[in-house]
Amino acid sequence: MKKICCLFLLLTLATLYGQEQYTVTFEGLPEKAAAKPKPILIKVYTDWCAVCKIQDKKIENDKELQDLLSDKIYYLTFNAETTKNILFNDKEYNYIPQGAGNGYHELSVYLTEGKQSYPCWVLFSSKYEVLGVYNGLLKNSQLKELLKKQ
Repeated sequence: MKKICCLFLLLTLATLYGQEQYTVTFEGLPEKAAAKPKPILIKVYTDWCAVCKIQDKKIENDKELQDLLSDKIYYLTFNAETTKNILFNDKEYNYIPQGAGNGYHELSVYLTEGKQSYPCWVLFSSKYEVLGVYNGLLKNSQLKELLKKQ
């Protein structure tokens, strides 16, 4: 039984360490961006958004796209319904409760330009200037074309 548990643990660790990490966190972005400036792409999503889940699967199944997300830009994902305070570009954004479990996050309003449709893609320059806002499901070919221009 010990051998089976050890084998399972080793396989699990090998799988985790073998996966390409192509996303960056908001907490890690300032340090990374200061060390190596690159454009920033943020995908705004919600847990209930079916189109967002389709978009995630498309990215997960495309190694070339994952490599571009890792190499060309800093790629972040942001759950528009998080209650966590987020520091982005030296400004803190907060969740604003609206009663009965409802509310919104200030960062989602900023990123989606108040439209709050999901998924929403926001491309920033390395100096945090908005270069483009793209709403809805993007084809992998569209994302690749956008990333190759950076």
